[in-house]
Amino acid sequence: MSAGSISGNGNGNGNGNGNGNGEHRDSRFDEAAVGLPALADEALTETMIAAFDLLAHFWSRPVAEEMERWQKAGHIEREMLRHLPSSKVREPVWRPANVAEMLALLDEHERLFVGPGQVPCPPYESFWREDVPVDIRRTLTGPSTSDLRRLYRQLGLELSALSGELPDHVAVEFEALAYALSLEGTEQVAYRLFSEHLGHWLPRFCRAVAHEAEHGFYRDLATLTLEWVTATEDYFAAFDTD
Repeated sequence: MSAGSISGNGNGNGNGNGNGNGEHRDSRFDEAAVGLPALADEALTETMIAAFDLLAHFWSRPVAEEMERWQKAGHIEREMLRHLPSSKVREPVWRPANVAEMLALLDEHERLFVGPGQVPCPPYESFWREDVPVDIRRTLTGPSTSDLRRLYRQLGLELSALSGELPDHVAVEFEALAYALSLEGTEQVAYRLFSEHLGHWLPRFCRAVAHEAEHGFYRDLATLTLEWVTATEDYFAAFDTD
């Protein structure tokens, strides 16, 4: 599965989400209308949008098309790193330099997130929720999945049948959050996507990835994502979401 943006969008300059390079990419979602960011600090909001969009790419299946985009998004990641709360200087996430490294990373992705066999870190929110009845823990398509569908509909979004993914896949949720922040008047939906969904389960998921990953890319990505959760908490705390 590869990350997609909202079809018919621009490049993050007030016309919607792009991939940070002025290019469009295939969408997991069917087309919806877009508006202007409505938050006070538009420059920071644009950084957040681009960062969520990049994280959607990073957590997608690392096929050649995805990794080509990673290589072009270094400036976005550098801007992300400037907003991290950690005082430690961080290096950008490692990128494959050749076909052999790309194939090794793809193998690791399949082992961690897809299978066959036991999957150490299913990349789905419903699997990691603990605030559900015991009999549906560690299962897919739980109550959080239904709530996400409702939030997506509030944004005018429907998950594309061509995406081949569930609504609560980590990359899909990041893409939807980026899209919500690019719209005018949907700050509350964006806040809910983070506070009731991504921010709720990502710490547990990322700690599992950091523990289970045998490849440095996913250990680094888990750390970056955990730190970005904290930065996002600070971002949403800076304005009134009521």
